[in-house]
Amino acid sequence: MKKIILGEPLLKLDSVDSTNNYAAALLAKGTAKDGTVILSAYQTRGKGQGSNTWISGAGENLLFSIILKPQSFPADMQFFLSMSISWGIAGFLETLVRPVQIKWPNDILINNKKVAGILIENTVSGMNLNTSVIGIGLNVNQDAFPEGITNATSLKLESDREFDLDHTLENLTGWLNTCLNSLYEEKYGVVKVNYLNRLWLLNKWANYSDAGGKFEGRITDVTDSGELMVLQRNGKIRNYGFKEITFNNML
Repeated sequence: MKKIILGEPLLKLDSVDSTNNYAAALLAKGTAKDGTVILSAYQTRGKGQGSNTWISGAGENLLFSIILKPQSFPADMQFFLSMSISWGIAGFLETLVRPVQIKWPNDILINNKKVAGILIENTVSGMNLNTSVIGIGLNVNQDAFPEGITNATSLKLESDREFDLDHTLENLTGWLNTCLNSLYEEKYGVVKVNYLNRLWLLNKWANYSDAGGKFEGRITDVTDSGELMVLQRNGKIRNYGFKEITFNNML
């Protein structure tokens, strides 16, 4: 596949319902360029996984979406796109703070608290992806979160300093550009190793819940299609899709 260059163009908005919605509208009009980045200072209806929302202070964080047209990328390999983006964000954050980990499937943690989320919305044509809209929310300078949210953090809270948002975006998209191009060059092994090396609770016993109840398990791998592989105490390995397993706590 051809190489991607992120941020050409970069569209900056003061406010929008959701940068992913804005990106989808551009694609529907046929005016979206491959590699477009849409940045907004504030989202009135930021989107998270499933029915979740993404809550962010106005002008404090990075809220943006990336438009890709990976039209020769196999649809059954689309989780590699998620792994590549997760690696890019985590790799960038590691230049500033540690420890950084990826909570399956693609939440980014610093010191076991969520600092970034990813929402990827794909369309498929035949056997390949047609378009991808990648929404990213990164908590940068926010130092207070709504009551009841206890597992969130930001770069400012973890490093005790403020960050220039434009400079942070430039460096982050540089990392994402490199990681995406590894994917486009079909370096699937490189992408997966960099994802697994940062995977939260990999090879550690912890408490989980599934449809059958609570159990102790150990994450052993992630399938190419994105299922979490968990070894149970009875020696059986089960594969779980999104929302089929709940993380409780480490042992």
